[in-house]
Amino acid sequence: MGCCSLSAGRAGSAGTGQDELELLKTGRTRMQSNSEGQSEASLPPKDPAILAEAEDPEVPWGRTREELENLLITQPISGWEGMNIHSLGEIIWSSLVFLRSYCMEEMRECYIVLFSFHLLILSVDRRKKAFVYEGLLPLAGMRLREITTAISHTFEISGAMIESRLVCCQNTANFDTWVQHLQHQIKMANAHCPVRPNNNISFLVSHCRRHVQRMG
Repeated sequence: MGCCSLSAGRAGSAGTGQDELELLKTGRTRMQSNSEGQSEASLPPKDPAILAEAEDPEVPWGRTREELENLLITQPISGWEGMNIHSLGEIIWSSLVFLRSYCMEEMRECYIVLFSFHLLILSVDRRKKAFVYEGLLPLAGMRLREITTAISHTFEISGAMIESRLVCCQNTANFDTWVQHLQHQIKMANAHCPVRPNNNISFLVSHCRRHVQRMG
């Protein structure tokens, strides 16, 4: 009787232990599954607006326009000449464009930045992810001419002492934004900073000196 009770007790305890072991395994599997699900759910969702901005063809290196503008005023620009960039005031608009002067055979990718009274032209070093200074054009005395065709979004900037340049925008919206801002800022610049012969000559001498240095 005692043996039978002992055997039954052992069998019962063994069965209970096995059942508990199976429950532990099942619980552990569920906990792992839940933790994996929670870890995936805890990842912040990708904001479509952020993705769209990162893929914006008007802004290089997957950055936002605000990040690039902050980079311009906080990091040195290769080849920078002239006045401190902080003295140019607030950035009104900036974007990637394709630019060609009449002495160039092909369009070249540039990042242009509009300030209240100047237009800054930067070339883009894709390998180093950096900007290179190309020129700073005064808006006073600048002329803008729209060149509208079915397949391009281009305008021309020129002036008495400014080499004519063709600026090709990425899309219609960017073209319209540039034309609107430039027309307004050129008008403001002409009212506040009328063009004087000595200003034109000093700008031309500076431009020629820089060109000679690069040729040398």
